[in-house]
Amino acid sequence: MAKGQLPDEGPVRLGPVTLPAGKLINGNDKNDHVAWATTEPVPESGRVWAVLSELYPQTGLVPILLDGLRGDTLAPMFRVGIGPGGLRPWDNGEFGLPEDPRRADQLDAGTVLHDLWRSWLPTPDEDDPEWVETRAPFTREWPRLAAPERTPLSPAERQHALDMVLPRIRHAATSAARIGLVAAGRPADVLPVIGWGGLLNRGESLLPLTAVLRSWEDRFGARLTDVGYADLRLLVERPPRTLQTARQIAAEHAVLADECLDANRDIPHIAASLLNAPIWTFWWD
Repeated sequence: MAKGQLPDEGPVRLGPVTLPAGKLINGNDKNDHVAWATTEPVPESGRVWAVLSELYPQTGLVPILLDGLRGDTLAPMFRVGIGPGGLRPWDNGEFGLPEDPRRADQLDAGTVLHDLWRSWLPTPDEDDPEWVETRAPFTREWPRLAAPERTPLSPAERQHALDMVLPRIRHAATSAARIGLVAAGRPADVLPVIGWGGLLNRGESLLPLTAVLRSWEDRFGARLTDVGYADLRLLVERPPRTLQTARQIAAEHAVLADECLDANRDIPHIAASLLNAPIWTFWWD
């Protein structure tokens, strides 16, 4: 199998990992495959994801854990060909048009987040005490990007995050999950490559989000790990270790997504949840 080429349907062996039977995932263009995915959950999926992530420079395939739309009951029009264990968007092709991630090279994450901050703020005449508390301790001025973090997770912390923390955040009974493979230049580029539909309701391009995910990869080792219908989770190799840094990162999170970990939407609560946290999570309406 050539580097960066999606596997054929069936079981796949990559290095020391043998993945069970999988299928090719159709994107917006039903004749185009955007990913390969196991048809059944893989035990200890976090550990398998970690090994596949280490192999990525050789395979050119970015691994992701697949999630769906929790509590969803598909309309009949979306039920075609989907079994009772089907996940949206993976099993019914609810994707938007793919975008070339190279176009994100022209975007600066700091500028993207600054613009989102200005859009997020209320107008001065509507800036009541509740809004002041929502963005505390910051004023109306953009606090700028958080500095890179240098202290990594220990091996034990990383393993605990994958085995225990991530399944708990996913509300999963076990650490088993379906695993997908995407031919992308880096984890942050997965979403535009597949045409992820999490922002379709907003009519937004995925490229600004891609620019921010790239910046988080670089500054915090935050890699896209788990992709659902409208939510994402990242494993963070170098999470914030001080409340000051956590607050600055929280400002970035608050303006990017509709909800963050534990459904938080205000900077003080997001910051408290980010301190030393190995998993970041985001949801869009």
